[in-house]
Amino acid sequence: MGSGNVATHLGMAFVAAGIRVIQVFSRNFEKAETLSRKLSCEATNELAGLTDDADLYVIAISDDAIPDVVTAFPHQGKLLVHTSGSTGMQVLQGKTDHYGVFYPLQTFSRDVALDFGNVPLCLEASDAETGKLLEDLALRLSVNVSWISSEQRRKVHLAAVFACNFVNHMYAQAAEILEDNDLPFELLRPLISETARKVMEAHPHSVQTGPARRNNSGIIDKHLQMLEKNPGLQEMYQYISESIISHYGNK
Repeated sequence: MGSGNVATHLGMAFVAAGIRVIQVFSRNFEKAETLSRKLSCEATNELAGLTDDADLYVIAISDDAIPDVVTAFPHQGKLLVHTSGSTGMQVLQGKTDHYGVFYPLQTFSRDVALDFGNVPLCLEASDAETGKLLEDLALRLSVNVSWISSEQRRKVHLAAVFACNFVNHMYAQAAEILEDNDLPFELLRPLISETARKVMEAHPHSVQTGPARRNNSGIIDKHLQMLEKNPGLQEMYQYISESIISHYGNK
């Protein structure tokens, strides 16, 4: 149930693992049909039209839409999961006897190929039988499978926003600074690559660098002056610099 980035990559991962997807649902039939062609299955835009032949029903839609889809889910007793990082498993409670969470911790772009074999899959289940089924399924897709409670998953999702979404926003701000001065973003790609390599091999705390880490007020002040025409970015720079200085103190 869903036709976006998560649904697309998860569906393709199922197919690659030899798991048959038999139907795709989306309220937009054109989108459902587009994904169904990739997965060689049927498409529907009616929840009442969901087949009752599936062993598992996966909700892979926006968080806000989950309650409505759960309410309209027509098959009591079937195994139902959602893929959200921030929605509790309890949203499924009472609708069916067997339910859980199948959360892939990754950023997905619909048309960008991804090796699903290392994607962390965070699981939660209503009961032991459901848990066994979900774990067996997850291990067919990835070597990285964890059992995480709804509360822990919310914290993981929060951490992921900092590690992925906010970091990418910083890339966008950096690109804007360069482009405004007729410089290409490509200049930063080796730096970004090396920063990512270091954090893959060591704790982020130990590899922090930069003027704020050194508490170099002279450079910080010069940077703030350079941002005077962009008060929003200047405020962001100052806040993050102060956060780094506070975090490390005299360490």
